[in-house]
Amino acid sequence: MVIKWLCIMQCVSQLRRWCHRQRRFFTQNPFEALRSVRHARGSGSRLITGLPLLVFSLGATASATATTLPPLQLVDQAGQPVSDAVARIEQSQTSAAQEGPAVAVMDQVELSFSPKVIAISTGTRVQFPNSDDTRHHVYSFSPAKTFELRLFRGNEAPPVEFDQAGLVVIGCNIHDAMVGYIYVTNGQVYGVTDADGGLMLPTFTAPESAELLIWHPDMDDPLAVPLAGLDTSGDLLRIELPMTQRQPEPASGAAGGLRNRLQQYKTNDD
Repeated sequence: MVIKWLCIMQCVSQLRRWCHRQRRFFTQNPFEALRSVRHARGSGSRLITGLPLLVFSLGATASATATTLPPLQLVDQAGQPVSDAVARIEQSQTSAAQEGPAVAVMDQVELSFSPKVIAISTGTRVQFPNSDDTRHHVYSFSPAKTFELRLFRGNEAPPVEFDQAGLVVIGCNIHDAMVGYIYVTNGQVYGVTDADGGLMLPTFTAPESAELLIWHPDMDDPLAVPLAGLDTSGDLLRIELPMTQRQPEPASGAAGGLRNRLQQYKTNDD
């Protein structure tokens, strides 16, 4: 009887020491915890050998399952499709990184940047070809990227690398009406809506707390929509943005007006 009692007390004592070690392990910072594991292994103890696996497996189980959203259609408050809007899923990953061109292109056509808005991942280079007959002087003072491409024609200007996330507003020092936007993101899941306000995002994984973030030049602030609040049961996910699109300025301008008047005189003479 005495021997059995001694065995029970020894087991209780070992259990107390084991619980104490567990408590110390989980209250330590990760580096101290790993050191304690190495020390325990070096001393021959087997009580906490499996704990690192437990800790890291707990973090792994928090990852979300793969999600595919229906095609997006973004409209303004008047129900009109919104083109050139950037949509992205924060804290998300794709099974394979979103493929994109080694060098993105923002052309200059008829005194406008084309396309007006592009979205790229950090580290992407952007080429600024000039398809106009006149020279352009492309620049940006944005904190995410400050650069200047002095007067050039055709493909004379070298590509520019965008290595910091953020919004980069592009202008021309010769033609003030020229404005373009480069949306640089660290994420993998993003895109720009087409002329019909449509966009299809790739399949992704993201935590339940992640949001769909939408930006457009005419919006005062980006729109954040929780993924958990989206109705993905239909064939199309229609989202109304809190904005009314600005009417585009007449493309003619002063030079265009003069050109039109000269054309009118020529027609009258004929």
